[in-house]
Amino acid sequence: MILIAQTPSHRTITADALASMTNACLSYIEGILKDAREQGLIKATRGPGGGYQLSVPLSDLSVWDAALSFSSPTAASQIDHSSPEASALNAMTQKFRQLEKEFLQAYPFANLVPEYSELSASKPSKSMAKNFKPLPTRKMPVAPNSIFDFSNFLNLKAS
Repeated sequence: MILIAQTPSHRTITADALASMTNACLSYIEGILKDAREQGLIKATRGPGGGYQLSVPLSDLSVWDAALSFSSPTAASQIDHSSPEASALNAMTQKFRQLEKEFLQAYPFANLVPEYSELSASKPSKSMAKNFKPLPTRKMPVAPNSIFDFSNFLNLKAS
C-alpha cells in the first residue's frame, strides 16, 4: 500500500513492479492487490500503461482501513463464560480490540508515506525532446536505388 501511495496520482504501478520492489512472488502480490481492490482501497486500470493506484485520497485513508482489508475476520471465541476468569479475559480482549481500532483509525496512512515521494510527484519532468539525440544528417546514396534511377545517379556523380 505504501508503494502504491508513493506513485504520483496521475500514474499507476504494475503488479510486476510491486513484486520486484518487495522481492515477493507475483501471485502473492496479486492476491494482496485483489483484497485491497475488493475493499475499495485501490483501483486497477487495464491495458498498456495500466496498473494500480489508490482509489481514495491519501489524506482520507487511515492505517485501520488498510489493516482491516488485509486481516481475516476473527472468529468468535469459544471461551467458556461460566468462570469469572473467562469473563474477565473476554472483556479484556474486547477492550484491547476497541483500543487497537481507535488508535489505528486516528493514525493517518499519509504518515507512513515518505515525504520525498510528494516532492518528486510535484517536480516538473524534463521535456521529451531533451531526451533524444539529434538525427544524423542525410547522406547522398552511393548507388542507385533502381535501374530506372541509374541515369540520375550518373548525372549526380558527374557533377
